[in-house]
Amino acid sequence: MTDAPSSHARTFLDEAARIAAALDAGRIEALAARLAHLRQAGGRLFVLGVGGSAANCGHAVNDFRKLCAIEAYAPTDNVAELTARTNDEGWDTVFAAWLRVSRLAARDALLVLSVGGGDRERNVSANLIAAIELARERGAAVFGIVGRADGYRPHRRRRRGDPGTGTGQGHAPFRGVPGRGLALPGLASGAAGPGHHLGRAHRRHRRARRPMRRAVFLDRDGTINRAIVRDGRPYPPPDLAALEILPGAADAVRRLHTAGFLTVIVTNQPDVARGLQSRATVAAIHAAIRAAMPITAIRACYAEEGKDGGRYKPAPGMLLEAAASFGIALADSFMVGDRWRDVGAGAAAGCFTILIESDYTEPVRCRPDAVVASLAAAADLILAGRPPDRSAQGS
Repeated sequence: MTDAPSSHARTFLDEAARIAAALDAGRIEALAARLAHLRQAGGRLFVLGVGGSAANCGHAVNDFRKLCAIEAYAPTDNVAELTARTNDEGWDTVFAAWLRVSRLAARDALLVLSVGGGDRERNVSANLIAAIELARERGAAVFGIVGRADGYRPHRRRRRGDPGTGTGQGHAPFRGVPGRGLALPGLASGAAGPGHHLGRAHRRHRRARRPMRRAVFLDRDGTINRAIVRDGRPYPPPDLAALEILPGAADAVRRLHTAGFLTVIVTNQPDVARGLQSRATVAAIHAAIRAAMPITAIRACYAEEGKDGGRYKPAPGMLLEAAASFGIALADSFMVGDRWRDVGAGAAAGCFTILIESDYTEPVRCRPDAVVASLAAAADLILAGRPPDRSAQGS
């Protein structure tokens, strides 16, 4: 009889350790980056959950406000309004109605905590589904920490410029929910509470977990196409007529794509914010690059540094966004570029960094893991297998 409590405690701790080991640190970092962007943009965070998750919502709101300086709220903290709406209007709409009165807007975000996920047909957390649908209508981000794979999946809507691969800003999953966020599968919202929550979430996660994908993140100007160099500094081509794909670049991308890598361009284009280039010109250049080689996605930062919400390289925001959208294992991925900013962004995201040699006069402020002469040489290194240990690399 005396062994039972000890056995249960051991089982609980072992199960918690297995769940923690299964979590993807890259996706957690991506969620943190999106929350930092929300704070910088002045958006509000609404934390939603039912049952044990509702208690976690109140705790989370306290930490987001006190420790992270994010304006955060949980409708379940207002018991009077919650019960009044349930009594007068019904349980299914309590969160959506609360969000309407709170004037949920595009710059805001939902953070949904749920072990079971929403399922209208089985009447599971239908109030979460209504709230997510409202967020979708208003363009608000949706983040999720959920414990099962078969939760709510509304129809995905494509946005103009999105070819259906998730490259648009409007798609990221709360188990498939269109929004500008991500989910962290396998982390039960009751992870700090009863052991049955932990076990149930972990078992579901093991059944549903999908393998993470590997990517090669690519700078654009000076890596894929020839940069315009003035006074030892690289600049983008001013128009489509000036675009010149570098020799061997298209073949290198094709080889990486054939080998199963996602190929994602991440590029700073601050001339748009400076009024020196139009988005239409950038879009035309990107369309021409896509026509020349298989590119999975293009992430561009059009803002100037300091006004970019953590996206302007060397900040890792664009890489983290792509990782969240495509399920990329950042630690098994690569960042290739011709400037220290590319190396800095890749290092901050946890990728293996490859610097393409150039004759720029700017200093290399970040140490890359490897240095090569061209994108073709970078592809050779990547396709040869895992590069040597980073600690042995020099530049």
